[in-house]
Amino acid sequence: MSNRFRATVAGVAVVAGISMLAACSSTASSTGSAAEPEFPTKDITMVVPYSAGGPTDIAARALAKGMEEELGSTIVVENKPGASGITGLSELSAKKADGYSITFTPGDAFVQSELRTAPYTFDSFEPVAGIMTQPYIVVTSKDSGIASYEDLSDADRLTYSVSGIGTPTHINTEILTEDLGVAATAVPYDGAGPAVQAAVGNNVSFAMLDASGVMPFIASGDLVALAVLTTDGERLDYLPEVPSLTELEADVENMTLTIYGVAAPAGLDKGVREALRSAALAATESKTFADFAEANYMPMLDAETEANWYETLKTTAKATVKSLKKFGIELQ
Repeated sequence: MSNRFRATVAGVAVVAGISMLAACSSTASSTGSAAEPEFPTKDITMVVPYSAGGPTDIAARALAKGMEEELGSTIVVENKPGASGITGLSELSAKKADGYSITFTPGDAFVQSELRTAPYTFDSFEPVAGIMTQPYIVVTSKDSGIASYEDLSDADRLTYSVSGIGTPTHINTEILTEDLGVAATAVPYDGAGPAVQAAVGNNVSFAMLDASGVMPFIASGDLVALAVLTTDGERLDYLPEVPSLTELEADVENMTLTIYGVAAPAGLDKGVREALRSAALAATESKTFADFAEANYMPMLDAETEANWYETLKTTAKATVKSLKKFGIELQ
């Protein structure tokens, strides 16, 4: 069923001298007005502030397909990569707030406005819908000799791989090792792929990385899962035997989780926003999107997290700034 939004204003022209019509017009506008135009009446552009072919792009295209079916309009996905998401969101923030320009992106791109110089702030955008999350999993090589999360506390000087300086994988692991009271050295790599391979090859003691990157190696037995970080503090359905960092009483309050959502330029009409929101949430239930999420180990947000996803990003931004200063991490 289409989720088209139509706002109409009742109105009946008053015809002088005809008493019956005059009586009917007493509950209608004396001048009358035409119906507001439908939304959408043309193509919608979905800006993805990351490169084509990556997980965000693939997820965006799956979501866009589902939203098209709900809205009855084409959604054109445009990749605008650069500057950790700043390039794409900068362009979006300058667009008209009419619902025809939206974005699907991980929250990291919004958070960047608090970490670097950017022409937008959180107030530049209207949150439409929170969609899903990318959990983090603490892993170690099968050959590391580390069998549990508790073993990290007893290990000698540790090393861990990260997908880049100042990334969530870096900041989260700094918080984790401080919480454990152990000395550890970050080994930065250019992206998640090399960081995962470093853990698989036992070139580092452990790592805390995206579930989508490490799960194939956990399934093959090359990596051992020690703990998980999730939005709700619960264990993952696909790793029910692995404890969450919340239940291990780790300092998760200041850790960062990747949350994906749909947003538009600030000032969006309420009805248009609800049409987009309804379509986005309905699209997550489509087979195409559900298959993508399952294949990439990305759970949908629970209702409470979804309702507060944008505020959560604001809190994350403040915590990230604090952590960068605390641990002396300089963004590159």
